[in-house]
Amino acid sequence: MKSPTKDYYDRMLKDADVGHFTFHALRHTFATRALERGMDYKTLSAILGHYSVAFTMDTYVHSMDEHKRNEMDKMNDMFGVQYNISVENQPYPVMCTIAADGCTTHVPDFPKITTQATTLDAALLEVKQQIQKALHRYKYPPIPTRQEQIVVPDNSVLVLVKAG
Repeated sequence: MKSPTKDYYDRMLKDADVGHFTFHALRHTFATRALERGMDYKTLSAILGHYSVAFTMDTYVHSMDEHKRNEMDKMNDMFGVQYNISVENQPYPVMCTIAADGCTTHVPDFPKITTQATTLDAALLEVKQQIQKALHRYKYPPIPTRQEQIVVPDNSVLVLVKAG
C-alpha cells in the first residue's frame, strides 16, 4: 500500500510534467542543493530528521566534493589549467568531543576519519596523521570547510589542525 505522502508527491511530479523520481532521490537532491547553498549541517540534519549531524555529513559531503571536482575539471578543459589548491598547509577543522573516558574526534572534510583516545593531545596527534595519509590518497583533496559553517555542539570544541 502506498503512503498518502508518496501519492501526493507522485501527483505533484506528474502535474509538473517531471519524470519519475523516487521520494528518496528528491530528498537526496534537496539535501545536496541545501549544502551547496551554504545551509549548515545541523539545520539540514534536523530538517531531514537524521539521528546525528555526523550521519548527515557522512551521507552528503562526498557528493559535494565530487561536484566541486567535476566543475573544476570543466574549467581545466576550457583553459588548460590544472586545478591545484595546496591544501597541505591549510588547517582542517576537527570536532573534538570530550567525555569522562577520553576524547573522540571527527573531521567534517574527511567523514571516514574518526579517532578515540584517552587525552585530547593523543586524539589530535592521531587525527593529524590520518589527515596526512588521506591527503596523499586524493588527486583533489577536499578544500577545508570554513569554521563559521560548522555548528559545534555544547559538549564539543572545534580545533584547526594543519596536516603539513
